[in-house]
Amino acid sequence: MPIAFTPSPLCLAFRRVPLSSRKGGALLDVWPRDGAATVLFLPGTMLGPLQYRVFLRALYAQGFSVAALHLTGHGDTRHIWRFHLPDLLDDVRRAAAWLHQTSGSPVILGGHSQGGIMTLALACGGSLPDENGRQHITLAPLDGVAAFFAVSAVFPQSADLLRLTLFAPLLAHRPSIQKNMLRLARRFPALPLPLFSYLSPRRLLAGHGTVDLPLAGRRFTYPLALLSDLLSLRLNETAHRPFLLMGARNDALFTPDILRATLARLDAPSKALHLLPTGGHMLLMQEETAREAVACVTLHACALGLPLRCGCGPSAC
Repeated sequence: MPIAFTPSPLCLAFRRVPLSSRKGGALLDVWPRDGAATVLFLPGTMLGPLQYRVFLRALYAQGFSVAALHLTGHGDTRHIWRFHLPDLLDDVRRAAAWLHQTSGSPVILGGHSQGGIMTLALACGGSLPDENGRQHITLAPLDGVAAFFAVSAVFPQSADLLRLTLFAPLLAHRPSIQKNMLRLARRFPALPLPLFSYLSPRRLLAGHGTVDLPLAGRRFTYPLALLSDLLSLRLNETAHRPFLLMGARNDALFTPDILRATLARLDAPSKALHLLPTGGHMLLMQEETAREAVACVTLHACALGLPLRCGCGPSAC
């Protein structure tokens, strides 16, 4: 069974918690630190915690308690084909509830790429059309979270979302694309789509250094229903907790201009954008850029007065 990082005297073995009894349901891996704020992390498209082990390890070393989700159909869960975006958001709600019940420490919710968009959805709330495209499913914000951070995120209703994809030349036809995709997803929700059928591999992989990206637990295709949900998602633009947005200056997918536009749309008690000079879209899978991203999250947590625990005593925060 693959794990995100190896237990050592300075790092306890993780605890794996099933969050649902349904087939393919979510799993939560937890590396606890008593009294420390917990980062609850959401992986990106088709990935699980194992692919983010350098980032998770750096968070733990910095004094956070760490929890990472194997979302429904991802990572070490069974790779089922029939699931929607609300199923994944419910996974996060269950994970946050479990963390509140078991530790009582403050929770910081963060994610990368698709996980970053999900973080934005849980910070702001929003809506989705139902399977018939007529009524809307309301998505409430996630309560009880001290702060949010997203590494590469965009408001799905903005034109920038389509610009990320291979559908960018059809931007003027977005309403008909969404309508037709919703109709097709209603008939064939589990239709498998390879990642590179809607994202450019050149842009996805541009600008990275030495990437730690194990194959175990990765999906190689995605159900059409989930892609349809992401294109149809409409988010509110107000978060009621501090929000940190991060990315890399050389990310060819979530470019700095896209991230600046996302931050400009967001209304929050406090908000900030931090751009790393290198790393590309895969910045959290590289030792140096993962540590720099963690340093930024740490400063954000310290500014909010959230507790960290390095070694046996409290951190300087």
